[in-house]
Amino acid sequence: RFKQIYLNEGHLVDAIFRNNDYSTSAIFDGLDVSRILEIVSHPRDMIVSLKDYSFPNIPTSNMTFRKAEQIDATSLKKFVEKEFGNGWLDSIENGFSKENIPLFIALDDEEIIGFACFDVVRNKKGLFGPMGTTYSKRVQGIGYTLLHLCLSEMNEIGYEYAVIGEAGPIEFYEKACNAVVIPKPL
Repeated sequence: RFKQIYLNEGHLVDAIFRNNDYSTSAIFDGLDVSRILEIVSHPRDMIVSLKDYSFPNIPTSNMTFRKAEQIDATSLKKFVEKEFGNGWLDSIENGFSKENIPLFIALDDEEIIGFACFDVVRNKKGLFGPMGTTYSKRVQGIGYTLLHLCLSEMNEIGYEYAVIGEAGPIEFYEKACNAVVIPKPL
């Protein structure tokens, strides 16, 4: 769903349960399989404290990172639709409808290769995301840099916390910004 390049425990558990006939297997007798799948293999919300946030030392690269401008709207929407489908287009529209556009982009030779934003999903304050990097450029620090550009601006605005909704790569956010999973109520 998120076109991740890493497998995590959720992906593995999901594959095990979905690719076996667990209804007749003794190993699964008595287990609430749907609850296990919900807990382990579905995206979860995370939270990042911005109280003592400081922008990390990010190595320089030959890519350009900057705040998106109105002139970027068409090319960013095309990038997002091509790379991730149309599920995030409403959020991107919300971002461009704001006076202070809460979107950042990464460019390689003037071509958009990544983006990140906040306060755009359902126009809710304090929500980070969505964020995405083109598949061929992942694991190069692009998402990390875009994440921290957003968190830094959120901190400057005065947010105490940032919520990462439906975080796909949980391990990435844990390492990148000390995000923690928000427990789901039982």
